[in-house]
Amino acid sequence: MSLFDDHFASKNAASARAWAMDSDKNGDKKKRHEAAAPKMGVCDKCHKEALVRSYRTRQTDMGDGAASFGTVVKYYCEECAPKSRRERDADVPQLTSKQVKNLMRSAKKGLL
Repeated sequence: MSLFDDHFASKNAASARAWAMDSDKNGDKKKRHEAAAPKMGVCDKCHKEALVRSYRTRQTDMGDGAASFGTVVKYYCEECAPKSRRERDADVPQLTSKQVKNLMRSAKKGLL
């Protein structure tokens, strides 16, 4: 049994060394992607000329009984740009103390 343990241990060590060598070679390629700078153009939603950024969206079309889908690049201004999930969650209004009390009361009744 010792023979197999040594074999697998040496094999794991060799793969770890190879992985470390590959990660050193590709270290400078793994830089974080930065958003493109806005440029002057026409917004695809409000059709105003302003600083726009490109956003990739999914699009599905039906025609002649066949569906086609793909990714389309749209240019939106800051007002029309899709909001991130973090921004949408920040827009949710906070509950008042009365609403929290009623919510807790209904939850308590549901558990009993």
